[in-house]
Amino acid sequence: MGDTVLLDTLEILRKSGNKIPEQVWETVEDAILGAFVPQMTVGNERPCEESDFKQYLLNIGSKLKAIALIFQQIVQNLGCDEFHSNKQISKNHAVHLLILCGEHSIDDKWTTKETIKYSEELLSLLCKLWCCKSVSLMLIGDESRQEYFGLFSVALLSLRPKLEKNTWKTYPAAVSCYQWLLFQVKSPHLSPHLSSVLPTALIILDDFVLDNRICGIKCLNHITDNVTRTELGWSGHGDVIYKALEPLLYQREAAIIQPLVSCLITVLGKVEGGYIRDEPNYQWSRYDDVLEKLLQTMEMEDSLALRLAYITSLPPLLAAAGLRICRWSKRLLHVCGCYLEVAGHSQQKEAQHTLLAVQVFLHQCWPLVPAHSQILLEMLLRLLCDITYKEETTGRELDAEEQHILNLIEDCLVLVVKIAPEQSKMLCLDLKNRARFNRIFETVIDKVFE
Repeated sequence: MGDTVLLDTLEILRKSGNKIPEQVWETVEDAILGAFVPQMTVGNERPCEESDFKQYLLNIGSKLKAIALIFQQIVQNLGCDEFHSNKQISKNHAVHLLILCGEHSIDDKWTTKETIKYSEELLSLLCKLWCCKSVSLMLIGDESRQEYFGLFSVALLSLRPKLEKNTWKTYPAAVSCYQWLLFQVKSPHLSPHLSSVLPTALIILDDFVLDNRICGIKCLNHITDNVTRTELGWSGHGDVIYKALEPLLYQREAAIIQPLVSCLITVLGKVEGGYIRDEPNYQWSRYDDVLEKLLQTMEMEDSLALRLAYITSLPPLLAAAGLRICRWSKRLLHVCGCYLEVAGHSQQKEAQHTLLAVQVFLHQCWPLVPAHSQILLEMLLRLLCDITYKEETTGRELDAEEQHILNLIEDCLVLVVKIAPEQSKMLCLDLKNRARFNRIFETVIDKVFE
């Protein structure tokens, strides 16, 4: 929008009072559509780069500023009731403006701090015009009003041509807008739109670009978390999501592991077992399939970044699987022992999450602890010796992370001794008398066996 057009439009608005001429709405419509991020055909060949949007970034800031000035004047001229009285016009403009703001909702290759600021300002003005308190209410509708409808379906319909299987990679801003719109709608309002939002998330997931896969995983996690178990069962939606996520377990990329496991936990929580959380159904399930693949990969992994990603994801997965992890106890403890051998010397984050996994095992599989007490005590006491040995040799006090690890070790040892007192007493018979390695070690042992 040129300066002359902007000034003419503002002048018309100042003179028009509370009646907005059709000419102004046409100017606003053209300005909004002209500010959309253009199609990038290069996206079919490679991921879009910041240089691809160089031309777009030259004037998008001034375009959004002009649109914001016009809407500020419209807000001054119009009350919300007047704007809402013509639903067709208000709906079209609101949807187009929502999509434009969604494209500039987060920091990305086609956005700047200036465009994000104007996007937030435009959303605030739009909420005033639509007589609602938030973007979420605008999307889902406000039941407190006599005439209400949400804009979510209309916005998805408007975005659909850009998010088809053959076009979505050329419209990266439309993908960002879809994710932003999706995250604004939560339970129970997302359920009616399940068949509309799920295909796009699956299309984004099925890509070779890491960022797109992570985006698809986050969208699927949000969808699964905000619909009911019954709705996921309709037409096998839950099974489709699981089948789409399962192959990603074999991919060795640290950035994808945590969101992937988190999404799988959400999906399995809805599609496995009964409606009662602790229903006693311990037959082989897809929890076991995931644990089998994950533990197998963890055993062979030597990359520190991947090891940390895997072990960080393990405790919540074990907690979600519950008593099912009993059948994996031997393999699980072997993995934890191997990770603690390395983590005790340098990888403190890895040690913390490994100990959390051991804690989950102790709580969930306590009947098996006596049979595995020797392995548990060996790995915990070895790590305790490694951690406390540093304090004695370097002469410095333990830092916050080391102290946290020490507390976790103590908690795990207390649980082992409490659950398997006879075995612990027999295995640690001479520990209190002969193995007095250092002051902190002695203090912890005294607390555990008091």
